[in-house]
Amino acid sequence: MTQASRRIERASLSVGVIGNVLGAVAGIAVFQMSRSEALLLDGLYSAVMCGTGLVAMQVSANAVRPPTRAYPYGYAGQETLYVLFRSLVLIGVIGVAVVQASLAILSHLRGAPAEPLVLTPVAWYVVWMSALCLGLAWRHRRDWILTRRRSEVLRSEYQAAVLDLKLTLAAGLALLSAPLLETTVLAPLVPILDPLLVLVLALAVIRDPLLTFQAAISEAAGAACAPELIAQVRSGIEELLSTMSVRLLDLTVMKTGRTYLAVVYVHPEGPLDAAAFDHLRERVQERCQALLSSLLFCEVIPTAQPPFVPAEDDG
Repeated sequence: MTQASRRIERASLSVGVIGNVLGAVAGIAVFQMSRSEALLLDGLYSAVMCGTGLVAMQVSANAVRPPTRAYPYGYAGQETLYVLFRSLVLIGVIGVAVVQASLAILSHLRGAPAEPLVLTPVAWYVVWMSALCLGLAWRHRRDWILTRRRSEVLRSEYQAAVLDLKLTLAAGLALLSAPLLETTVLAPLVPILDPLLVLVLALAVIRDPLLTFQAAISEAAGAACAPELIAQVRSGIEELLSTMSVRLLDLTVMKTGRTYLAVVYVHPEGPLDAAAFDHLRERVQERCQALLSSLLFCEVIPTAQPPFVPAEDDG
């Protein structure tokens, strides 16, 4: 990543931290005025984004550091750990909100009166937070594209801003429509509309952090990339080696954060001295770099036997 890309990424993360601070303050303040747990969930989501944004700034700075003896493949793994950590925090926040909403519904079913909501500040909150989330989503996506779509941190922040926008619109519009339900068959649900809304929102948004968590776990565990990507790289390497006295036995491609690791297993058809092997490795790395268009570590391993047993591919 170039110096210009690093500046863009850091500036975008700084804007995100400021925006999420404003969103968290607004959400918690409106909760105090309206007593809506759904808006509190929205505010807490912004607070989590603010805290993880500060972590993301440090991770972003570390991810582009050159390899060292302590970290021979660089520091990109910190991006994966960051995404994993943030997903766990979000899942925890949503889980706590679900428990509180469920207890509120049970309490009402047992005869406890529900606390009335004050809807006056909700409309202003929806307008303010929608504009804020749209602005953050636009900024993070624009900067992600400007940095050639290499920053997992910026992509994650963009997805978080979009998810926050969905939370705000769903919670705000549902609460504002509550008075309209008073004259319908849904009138008995109005006293518990807020906790019901929390449950609906939780079910709607839990999918994203769960999928992100699953993907981060796969990366951290060293899982290979998608078969389609590996097939694309394989085709390019086979084309390159067809002009050389080297046969491709197998390869694998793994991704950690913004960095790919390509391991290519080859069988030389003739003797190769150290200089010739260095030239081979440089050519393979150049081809992988052209195919993946991202930060890359490439290893070329000469071997007489294919490294992977077909029966173990799904193990």
